[in-house]
Amino acid sequence: MSPNDLWFQLSLSAALVFMGGIFAGLTLGLMGLDEIHLKVIIASSDNEVERANARRVLALLNKGRHWVLVVLLLSNVVINESLPIFLDNAIGGGFAAIALSTAAIVIFGFVLFFLPVLDTNFFTETLSVRYGLAIGAAFAPLVLVLMYIFAPIAYPIACLLDYILGVDDSHQYQKAQLKSFLQLHSASLCAGEIGILEGALDLGSKSVKSLMTPMQDVMTLASDAILDDRLMETILQSGYSRFPVYIPGEPRRFIGLLLIKKLLRYDPAQALPVSAFPLSILPEAPPHIDCFQALDYFETGRAHLLLISSTPGMPGGEMGILTLEDIIEEILAHEIVDETDWYEDNVTRQPAKRVTTATIMRGCVPRHPSCYHLVHALVTKAQQDCRISSKHRESDTNANSHSRNYRRTHASASRSADTVVT
Repeated sequence: MSPNDLWFQLSLSAALVFMGGIFAGLTLGLMGLDEIHLKVIIASSDNEVERANARRVLALLNKGRHWVLVVLLLSNVVINESLPIFLDNAIGGGFAAIALSTAAIVIFGFVLFFLPVLDTNFFTETLSVRYGLAIGAAFAPLVLVLMYIFAPIAYPIACLLDYILGVDDSHQYQKAQLKSFLQLHSASLCAGEIGILEGALDLGSKSVKSLMTPMQDVMTLASDAILDDRLMETILQSGYSRFPVYIPGEPRRFIGLLLIKKLLRYDPAQALPVSAFPLSILPEAPPHIDCFQALDYFETGRAHLLLISSTPGMPGGEMGILTLEDIIEEILAHEIVDETDWYEDNVTRQPAKRVTTATIMRGCVPRHPSCYHLVHALVTKAQQDCRISSKHRESDTNANSHSRNYRRTHASASRSADTVVT
């Protein structure tokens, strides 16, 4: 064999080894990309290049994930089987060619192309996984051409896999999995944001019966009740803005809702009955509906108070009331205490806790406990970073200057921590 032929055979073998590594990496990278993840990138990524790569890869996978998989595996097999043939012509000897081709594929395909990369967070990722989207988008045209070249063989096999395994490989997260997913991404989310998202996820699984205020704790008015000074004072002291109104002598038969803001221009000296004022409708709902269905009632704009009844539309089944504030509190995952509330909630009846006026006027309102712990952890880490930074400067400064800088930095971080705690 002439030297030119030898170098041609070796160059062709090297190209086959390279392509074998490429197809092995594409198999791992493309098959590791989830359709939902790609759609999220297309919809929300700020990087135009990343969005374009995601569109290109998604268009390829939409032609058939199993078709792409079979083509990549088939191409890899063809390359791995062809490599010993060219090496046999170059170096002679069947066993030597097989040994050399196997070693080359292992070294390049699994040691170089799958080389673990150590990132700044000390997590190891392979090249094909870390840059799977970019690599897959770059080689998408080549894979598409091979899909049509190998279609007579690959497409029937892909159809068989679709029939056996199913076509849809996208993973849909359940609510419990989404909550765990949020916890795993807590580094990029505030504790308050996580709490609100988890509260919204749980909203559909909570019935209004578990949130309603029982009827024995609800203040109601008879339609013939006289709005004199005494009753008006009772209404004002209650702090409520809406009162269910019932027919005199039938306290379980409600006819509407009295809005207190309609009494702003009313003089108690007139001693008018409740029926003298226009009443809003009082919608009724069964106790088994969830919170989202209750929101549908509130979104009609007719009332922000819902009467929970075992027999909606018929008297005698009243169980309690639900307000829009109750739904909001479930989303926020903590109680909202307004200026007139006596209790945290009407279920546990715990006394309402309020921040002192002096604290509010100083602008030092503490965060919700979950957010407070997060802020405290951030301050602690800032103190540790200051200490580490001081140690790194030790080689460039004298001992006295280093000591003064460290004490000054430590005191500043401590004052920041005290401010957060306050």
